[in-house]
Amino acid sequence: MALSCLFGFLMAGLSLSAQSVDSLLENAYRLDMSAPEQAKQSALEAYGMGQEAKDEAVCAKALASYAWVVMVEGDFEMSLGVYRNALEYCPDDSLHIKADIYNGIGWVYTRLDNFPDAAFYIRRSIRLYEDLRFPEGLASAYNNYGLNYYYSGDYHAADSCFNIAMQIAREIGNEKYVAAITNNLCMSPGNSLEKIAMLEEAIRINTSLNVVWSLAENYNNLGRQYYFLDRYDEALVALEKAESFAWKVEAQDLLYENYALRTKIHAKRKDYAMAYACTQKQLDINRSIQSERSFRRLENSFSHKKLLNLEQEYAMRQQEHRMAIRQRNYILLFIVLMFCMGGLYARQRFLRKKKEMEVLSQQMELEQSHRKIMELELKRQEETITGVSNRLQETEGKLAYTLMFVRYRNELLEKIREKIRETYKLKTQEVLVELKKINMFIGQNEVSIEDDELFKEVDARNAAFCVRLDTQYPGMTSKGRELAVFLRMGLSVREISMITGNSIKTLNMNRYRLRKHLGLSPEEDLVELLKRI
Repeated sequence: MALSCLFGFLMAGLSLSAQSVDSLLENAYRLDMSAPEQAKQSALEAYGMGQEAKDEAVCAKALASYAWVVMVEGDFEMSLGVYRNALEYCPDDSLHIKADIYNGIGWVYTRLDNFPDAAFYIRRSIRLYEDLRFPEGLASAYNNYGLNYYYSGDYHAADSCFNIAMQIAREIGNEKYVAAITNNLCMSPGNSLEKIAMLEEAIRINTSLNVVWSLAENYNNLGRQYYFLDRYDEALVALEKAESFAWKVEAQDLLYENYALRTKIHAKRKDYAMAYACTQKQLDINRSIQSERSFRRLENSFSHKKLLNLEQEYAMRQQEHRMAIRQRNYILLFIVLMFCMGGLYARQRFLRKKKEMEVLSQQMELEQSHRKIMELELKRQEETITGVSNRLQETEGKLAYTLMFVRYRNELLEKIREKIRETYKLKTQEVLVELKKINMFIGQNEVSIEDDELFKEVDARNAAFCVRLDTQYPGMTSKGRELAVFLRMGLSVREISMITGNSIKTLNMNRYRLRKHLGLSPEEDLVELLKRI
């Protein structure tokens, strides 16, 4: 809340400062002809405020106003120097101010009779005003352009520029501009009747605006146009009105022109006494003007010195400000460096501690993982040992049963062989009886595969294998399936021969057919394939 209030006060102060500068510049513009000293003082105050605020645009505008007032007072050399100084202050992006300065420099060069340089700067101002689309500036620039042509003696070109300025002034509806340009259009000879009508319009406008100085100038020009028409009485009436208005504002330049024109009129009428009296007044006014101009030059020199002092003071303040800023920046840089070093040190300590904690955590996790791995390894070894032991017991049982079966089979075959040997000693009739006994003996000792425990266990353990084998390799014979089961159990051909009673040759042939049915190449292992199924 406090920060927002502070910001509000600062913004209010800036707003008041901006309003104060604008009012000072407006005051300088308004008092340029009626109170030049006050106008210059306002311009200097605005310039000082611009320096305090470090606002180059304000400084440029203030110096341009000061230069204009000095030019109005008649010190053209000093005015040109101040305009040049204003141009140095003017920022590159302040095109409006730059255009006004170019226009003022052009008008000063016109008053110094340097018409080419005047035309150069006025044309530059016209281009900027056109780019900015600023009709008031264009009207002023074309009016000054016309005055430049007028004082150089090119009245036709002057009237062309005045007409352009008049058209712009009428389009924007600026009556003050219309009256001023109308007065300028009526300074040259020719078309006097038309110009008299135009001057009457200018007089109406200036009367409504109560611009006394301009009314004196209008009546002077009205008397001049009557003089061109040889209508001397009407010219003198107009000049008397011009004299009364000029005395009100103490416009001695206009009074000088007034008495000069009266001298010509009285000389034309051969009233030399009046011509001489007007000449005397003209000389008195000229002396007063020269004296006043000398006094103004003296005052302007003091003002110029004051301006230079302001600039020097501003330069010194800028130097002190830069030194203070540099010192403050060094201190801030030192503080920032110390803060950064402290931050880096704290960060290093934090990162080191964090890394140590991470290492400890990783070590603990590694130890826990190692412990779990050892436990799993021990458990896996125990399970492996248990499984191997179980399989070993099963294998031993199977082997014992197989050996017992083979032994029983061998004993049975040996008994059958003995009985057959005994039949060799019998007679033919007795052989048949003995053979029947042998056949009955074989039938009594025959064991069905379905009832045999070994074959039942083999079928139970390999039922799922047989299903997978038939699914992956359909069309297999029962003998091939039986051989595949025995081979998968890890029995040799000889062991299978003893169990099944088939010869080894027959079993090898069946083994070959089985490999062919499974699509095995010679280098592939049949037993490994069967174990993967």
